Amino acid sequence: MTFALLPLGTIALWQTREVVDNASELVQSAVLAETERAAAAERRLLERALGASEGLSASIVELVDDPDACSAAMRRFLDMQERLVFAGFVNADGMMNCASNGKIIDFSAAPSFKRAMERQEQSFEVNPSGAASGQSVIIVSNPVFDNGTLLGFASLSVPHSLTETLIDERWSQRGAEYLTINRDGDILSSTRGLQNAEDLLPEDLAVPDLTARVGATFMATRRDGKRRLFAISSMIGNEVVVVGSWPATRNQQITGPTGVLVALAFPVLMWFAGITVAFLGLNRLVVRHVDRLRHAMRRFAMGERDEIKVKLDTPPAEFEILGNAFNNMATILAKAEAQREEDLHEKTVLLREVHHRVKNNLQLIASIMNMHRRTARTPETRRLLSQLQRRVRGLATVHHTLNTTTQMTSVDSKSLMDRLVNELAPTTEVGGQSVVVTSDIESISLGQDQAVTLSMLAAEALTNAVKYVGVPQNGPPKIHVSFRLVDDSTVRLSITNTKGEMTIDPDEEFVGSGIGHKLMYAFVSQLEGHAQQQETPEGYIYDVTFPVILFDPGPPPDLATADDVHAVV
Repeated sequence: MTFALLPLGTIALWQTREVVDNASELVQSAVLAETERAAAAERRLLERALGASEGLSASIVELVDDPDACSAAMRRFLDMQERLVFAGFVNADGMMNCASNGKIIDFSAAPSFKRAMERQEQSFEVNPSGAASGQSVIIVSNPVFDNGTLLGFASLSVPHSLTETLIDERWSQRGAEYLTINRDGDILSSTRGLQNAEDLLPEDLAVPDLTARVGATFMATRRDGKRRLFAISSMIGNEVVVVGSWPATRNQQITGPTGVLVALAFPVLMWFAGITVAFLGLNRLVVRHVDRLRHAMRRFAMGERDEIKVKLDTPPAEFEILGNAFNNMATILAKAEAQREEDLHEKTVLLREVHHRVKNNLQLIASIMNMHRRTARTPETRRLLSQLQRRVRGLATVHHTLNTTTQMTSVDSKSLMDRLVNELAPTTEVGGQSVVVTSDIESISLGQDQAVTLSMLAAEALTNAVKYVGVPQNGPPKIHVSFRLVDDSTVRLSITNTKGEMTIDPDEEFVGSGIGHKLMYAFVSQLEGHAQQQETPEGYIYDVTFPVILFDPGPPPDLATADDVHAVV
């Protein structure tokens, strides 16, 4: 084995250049770590300011409506933070009437405020002449929410004069210089101050491009003409990045004569290492067990659950422990997956059964109402029972749709509206002609609560269309139902009926008492929509636009009750 490995060592001598390159990469990695340590003090300062802004955001929620109390709280907070020069709260409309200095400032037109409103996240900004503090500062902002509603931003100002005191002389003596930039490419601070900060940047790279090279080290010419070794590292998540530069000699230390000698020694060391590994029987002691474990883990990760346990042939104690740990883990995960699938199937079946039973019960109630309607003696009773029956059938249609759909947390609008039109469309004639009912329904995913309200609204609106449909001079009476997207988050329900000759019998079931209009108004309010009725030369148009609300895991809102309708009307 010794003589077999000797040629490999000889061949490796020709790979000196590659070894030198690898060593150079190690030097660059070390420079990256040293850059992070050089900026550690400033990073801790910004992290503390960020933590302070988070604590301030949580404590001022109750004070935002009282500017005087809020400003007093800001002053008390600033007294406890010796490294900050300003604390304030900017409302969601851009006005800052809560500040440690008591000033009222309008930030609504500031680009930084507009970016903050778009992101609604923590941010770091720089202002060479702070509008509130009156000095060059780094502004740390944190959004303030109340029950999911954005109230504004808590902002703290860190003076640049403080960041300059954090620069350690040890790094300056070693030729290290750095600057920090935010994710928008704005320079926050540097070892040379803000005025000369751009001289520390590579001349062939724009500032925003540097944030995309986090974790990279490279040689480049600086804007002041010096050749430097650059290292870019993340300081605070993806919000702040530190760009450090070091003398080019750092990289030349490994590529010089000493570095070449070290690289030449590598093949010899590799030869001796190969001899040692050969004598220890690397393949028998390590490789075959690792390969078997790797194969078992790969099969398990790809979803194979047959014979998931791995068996090692006389392994060392360490690999035996590792194999047993994998077997136990695989068994536990396989059982958990099986139990999860069983639970999911059971829940799906139970939920479908619930919707099926509710649909059957509602249909039974509708049938009973129909029996009572046929035996009712007065038109008012028949009309009332017919209206109740129609509304119950609309609810039954929703539950039937939920029972037949593959998505248990949402309802397809096309399936729901098609069933409603088929269930509630008229089958009688007007003026001796059959009513032609057409529809243009787009498939849109709706939340269950919104689907129920929509079905009730559509049922009432269809009944109203039947009530006023007339026979035009140039064709049969028509009713058209349209349900389509207006934009990415808004839909429109439109029901159109023709005008003309009408045959309305006062005893007919669709002659109502006005409750239907009140219900329609209440349902539109519950959908947070806007309704509009239009009369054209050809007919009547009822339009409702409302935002789409998908599945919400929180408590569902109640359907409109009689009290709700009375309150709305």
